[in-house]
Amino acid sequence: MVRLIAIALLIALAFLLIRYRTNEKLQKGVVIVILATFVTYTAFLMISELIR
Repeated sequence: MVRLIAIALLIALAFLLIRYRTNEKLQKGVVIVILATFVTYTAFLMISELIR
């Protein structure tokens, strides 16, 4: 549940950065962090289900 909240907060942060036209490098960094977080979360779910 904590991971889902963290992902939602990162998506909200990305939306705000894009909406207010912040630095392009900062926008790319945030998108990369969001994608990395999502991939990590998905991998963790798959591994935890396989262990069961």
